[in-house]
Amino acid sequence: MNTGMSLRNNQCFEAAGITLPRGNQRTGSAQRESCIKNLRSKGRHLAFLLFGVLLLGLQPMLAASGLFPKMPAATKVFVVNVHSDGGAAKRAAWALQGLINQSSAEVYILSSGAHLEQLKNSDAPFEMLTPLPGDNAGLRTLFQKYQGRIKKMFVYDPDQDWSWYLALMAAAQQDGIPVTESLRNDLTSEFGWQGTVENFQNRWTNRIAAYNWALTNLMPNCSTQVVFELRMDKRLCDYVAASKGFNFWLDRGNPDELAEMKKIFHAKGYGLGTSLMGYAGDGINEIANPYGIGYVVSDYYGNGSFWSSFPNKTYKQAAGKAVIAEPGKIYASIMWSDGDNIQFDQNALYNFWHDPARGTIPVATPLSPTLQEINSPLLDWYYSELTDNDELVAGPTGVQFIYIRDYNSALFPAWCKLTRTWCADAGFHSSRIWIAPNPSAKYNTYMRTCGFDGVLGEGWVVQNGFPPKIDARGAGDEDALFNEFTNVSPNPRAPVFVNFTPIVQGFDKRDGGYSAVKRQIERLDAAYPGRYVFLLPKDQFATMQAYYNTNTLQLAARLGTAKGLTPITNEDGNFTVVERDGVRCWQLAQHNYFYLDVADSFLVQPGAKLEIDLAYFDAGTGDIGLDYDSTDSRLVDGGAYKRYPYAIHLMNTGTWKLARFWVTDARFANRQNNGADFRFYNGSDDLRISAVQLQRTY
Repeated sequence: MNTGMSLRNNQCFEAAGITLPRGNQRTGSAQRESCIKNLRSKGRHLAFLLFGVLLLGLQPMLAASGLFPKMPAATKVFVVNVHSDGGAAKRAAWALQGLINQSSAEVYILSSGAHLEQLKNSDAPFEMLTPLPGDNAGLRTLFQKYQGRIKKMFVYDPDQDWSWYLALMAAAQQDGIPVTESLRNDLTSEFGWQGTVENFQNRWTNRIAAYNWALTNLMPNCSTQVVFELRMDKRLCDYVAASKGFNFWLDRGNPDELAEMKKIFHAKGYGLGTSLMGYAGDGINEIANPYGIGYVVSDYYGNGSFWSSFPNKTYKQAAGKAVIAEPGKIYASIMWSDGDNIQFDQNALYNFWHDPARGTIPVATPLSPTLQEINSPLLDWYYSELTDNDELVAGPTGVQFIYIRDYNSALFPAWCKLTRTWCADAGFHSSRIWIAPNPSAKYNTYMRTCGFDGVLGEGWVVQNGFPPKIDARGAGDEDALFNEFTNVSPNPRAPVFVNFTPIVQGFDKRDGGYSAVKRQIERLDAAYPGRYVFLLPKDQFATMQAYYNTNTLQLAARLGTAKGLTPITNEDGNFTVVERDGVRCWQLAQHNYFYLDVADSFLVQPGAKLEIDLAYFDAGTGDIGLDYDSTDSRLVDGGAYKRYPYAIHLMNTGTWKLARFWVTDARFANRQNNGADFRFYNGSDDLRISAVQLQRTY
């Protein structure tokens, strides 16, 4: 039992007649700052300014920037449709687009239904190229216009996938395009092209040999801002070519190929701020994050080389507004999944936003804050379409998708600051946390640094100094969503806060997503009228902060003042009010208890360290014990009366003293007599107590 006399806040005890010396305040050691060089894109031509300011009516603002390669803007855009082209022709067309857009982002390719609408929304002047008749019309039309810019063809074998990746990278660096043998013959024959041909077929026996060659011969001229793991037939390859990023595919289930992947990630120049783009499954974070590389999922993202040419921008959303939270009600938010994936931002979520039901129910849409730099017109569109029932939030885990557990520890504080800057500039108030063990140093760093109003996922926490965090329940379809709704039980003693996350892929086949969610909300309201209150996450978090008063560090009880601690009388816990040495105090007889109730707004988190302080008059020679409502379910009473392992032994000094208890398994669920949460046992003569204090410790 520690009876030291130092407290961070001594007001309660000084008012009770005890003067306490001030303890030393510890300060954390200065964290080593890690920063990114703000890698600026190539100098902007006057055409860029005319395009961005005069033609689009935009005013470039200071914004988070420097993570992604940007292409120079063009004054006019040429559009070609490759929707009907074969796979190899599409790949060649996207690579050719990236090559041309390296110097002027003037090529735009239609390969999805929404692409033309998005181009029109940007107000960029464009011209549709007249397609040539016959097969592979998109590629051939584009080749006809730009064949004079193509110096080389790199021939690859689709059955040797590594030959495609290396051909794409080599072509990007040498003014060329990757083609199959048949495409080379067709294009050369039709257009009389007479450039150099380099054959990448049968040149390497396996992936490891191929990428070892690429590390030596191609990696030195690759961008360090981005690295790609992108399978063939994915639209993002135009941005691979434009950015001159290193592109690969390896099987991390194969030990040799996993070692090769790590060799790539270990390349000089990668680290904090580098983005892994494409798609390799969530588990790629376990491999890339230790090198400081974050994940920006993006395989079906189209025209990246064009969209990156627009000016960076900053955005704002209105702050959340609290509602009065009532016990017995469930305050729920709904957020779509997968918004960290910029291809979802461009495709599925974009389509969802055309559903007439959007705006009739509060639903948040996660987007990647990287859109500020690589597609500000798309973020412009979302903001222009925003209703009072929409909120834009960050997908996992902020500026990039990472596994917090696996991210490089030395770089993690700087990554958290990066996330705070990018999400704030995107106007996002909240984010989805991902694989952040709690307690852990990284979890604490993320929660203290992120600057969010609230965090979604991985449990329920309200803790001073951290944004509130609520659990997120995923749902793969309508029936699963309704089941998740009904699996949450109201609490008659307190409001319940929860988030539901419908998985986009399970909702994009019928009625546009929002209509499906609305049906299930209406079904829920019919089954349980008045039980649920649906809010946007920002309003939900504002409500939680108001209800739980998250600024409350300390509760106290002394005569005449009850700040969140209330003495309770019971059959085994009666007291009177007396005065001793000029101090008014509570007095209880021998073998009685002094019960106290903790305000429900003082939320206790699992594993949190709490300090209970007792100011008592040292008279007699018995003991004072503490029993508290704990989470120790092994005890016969379920832990409601767990005895603290040490007691205070009275020394009969005739002076006021302070005792201090620390507990890490408190529950405080009002399970003791008359709804109390903890009690002191008097094993001596009359016990006098002048004050009790409860506080969180960090």
